[in-house]
Amino acid sequence: MAQVPKMSSRERMFAAVTMQTLPDQVPCVPLLMARGIREGGITVDQALRDGEASAHAKAKALKKFGGDVIIAGTDLFTPVECIDGCELDYLPYAQPSLVKHPTPTKEDFYRFKEKYEREGFQPSPRVLEIQKEARTMVQLGYKDTHVIPTPVGGPITTAQLMTGSSEFLTYLSEDPDYAKEVTELALDVVKNVCRMMFEAGIDVCNILDPFNSTDILPPDTYREFGLPYQQRLFAYIKEIGGIGFTHTCTFTQPIWRDIAENGCLNFNGDMYPGMDHAKRAIGGQISLMGTLSPFSTLMHGTTTDVANETKKLAAEVGYNGGFICMPGCDIDWTIPDENLRAMIDTCASIKYPMDIQALGDLSKVYLPGHPNHVGKRAPSTAGDVDVAEAKTSHKPRTPKEEVNEKLVEAIMAYDGDKAIEWVNIGLERGMTAQEIVFDGLSLGMKVVGDMYERNERFVTDMLKAAKTMDKAMPILTPLLESSGGGNGPTGTVVVGLVRGNTQDIGKNLVCLMLKANGFKVIDLGKNVKPEQFIDAAEKEGAVAIGMSVMTNSSAVYVEKVKEMLDNSGRSSKYLLMCGGAAANKGMAEKMGVRYGLDANAAVAMVRQHMQAAA
Repeated sequence: MAQVPKMSSRERMFAAVTMQTLPDQVPCVPLLMARGIREGGITVDQALRDGEASAHAKAKALKKFGGDVIIAGTDLFTPVECIDGCELDYLPYAQPSLVKHPTPTKEDFYRFKEKYEREGFQPSPRVLEIQKEARTMVQLGYKDTHVIPTPVGGPITTAQLMTGSSEFLTYLSEDPDYAKEVTELALDVVKNVCRMMFEAGIDVCNILDPFNSTDILPPDTYREFGLPYQQRLFAYIKEIGGIGFTHTCTFTQPIWRDIAENGCLNFNGDMYPGMDHAKRAIGGQISLMGTLSPFSTLMHGTTTDVANETKKLAAEVGYNGGFICMPGCDIDWTIPDENLRAMIDTCASIKYPMDIQALGDLSKVYLPGHPNHVGKRAPSTAGDVDVAEAKTSHKPRTPKEEVNEKLVEAIMAYDGDKAIEWVNIGLERGMTAQEIVFDGLSLGMKVVGDMYERNERFVTDMLKAAKTMDKAMPILTPLLESSGGGNGPTGTVVVGLVRGNTQDIGKNLVCLMLKANGFKVIDLGKNVKPEQFIDAAEKEGAVAIGMSVMTNSSAVYVEKVKEMLDNSGRSSKYLLMCGGAAANKGMAEKMGVRYGLDANAAVAMVRQHMQAAA
């Protein structure tokens, strides 16, 4: 069969997206946003304030590495930044970080809503700079040869950035009408940002909507609070002559068919449990873009690892077109040049019609999401609890065991009244407050946490379980304090997202599990500077400092905390631990800190540290 005639990058991308014809080769979107700015000799914070300079920096990156797009903008914060009260920290080597939610209270929201209805949409200075960036790219001729996309935060994602993620999750369950009201306003802001992007010459708005991930929202919640707003957004984008893509991170399998019908032309993201599964489920309806592992492969792998994973994606997902190779999420400032070239050059070498046999033996190459992929999170081994055991149906052996089992059941059913009832029964049967907390309530939280790690429960479930435990704690807290349990062997842990990081769901789960296990937690929130971790630890008499790291460029701040403690002779005073999407055991060991896979591992590390210090 004859090869497809050579295409321009623009033709190649549209062939893959529309699926009306085969492209000539596998299209590649290397996500040269922050990483692209680096090639222009300026920092990200400079580029965010100077759209023309940003465009020229990314043009240099395109000429150096290649690829089929040139991307204006860097992140999903453009809509929320148009709301009064929003504060971002513009960082030199990474995407900006959200420092202040603009409408954390209902009073703040209604104050802004009244102004918005009176004065209309007002773009932020950065939206105007991204317009300038896009127009510069058009003037340089890239709209003739390449596709010019830009990322824009989605409706529900913008809504939770307005209020704060934990607060918005609470609204979803306790005040759904208000949650919809916030999302309605967020949708209008997102529409206006998209309109301005298309007016500047943008081809595609890639709607970044990570809050819809099934790791966060149950599918039914997404279908009520996320999907309708996506559908209205994409209908609007089509109406004004634009093109919309959907990006949603991590585990999304239960909502793939919904995404395929939300009105977008392409779905991109991690696609756990694997892009090959997504291809079989929805690849006939919608084009797919992804999902080379940005951390374990592109950042930490060899050029051979990158080339082989790219080939595997092409063979499993792109064999009949409708596929664009892209990292599963934004790439770091420090991604090696040679790995970027390996991805881009490998894509260029794979022609259509595809000769899969010519790609070689890929039987030992695994896609992201597969249990054997190097980046796949291993299950927690820190005291795992079998769910079936937790839901025991056998007759309890002792009265205390019955109390513990009923407390676990209460936590798993989110039944606060039942938790209170069995806490009182436990006390009547002579159990200590410590026994009730650690052998009953905390065990229930552990079971829910383990189920979350297996994608059997959601973040909303973790919050419900924590609130159930909170209802029972007022009975137990005075008893713990009077017995010394409140300030005993559990101690205080300082936790926060290091500077340059804003996705705090994982950090919040760590805080929940630490509290559930009796630790006092000082949650410093997002975008925490090294000196803030140390100052809080000193002030609170902490035993441990936990740092969440979501981007590779932010790992330097973990190292800075360790360095500052070393220089002041206090490094042995605290257990230093890190976790998050960009953390791994090798990185942590190199910096002299401990690494935790998940919230359960964090609890286990602090317990072990306390036992060793006793």
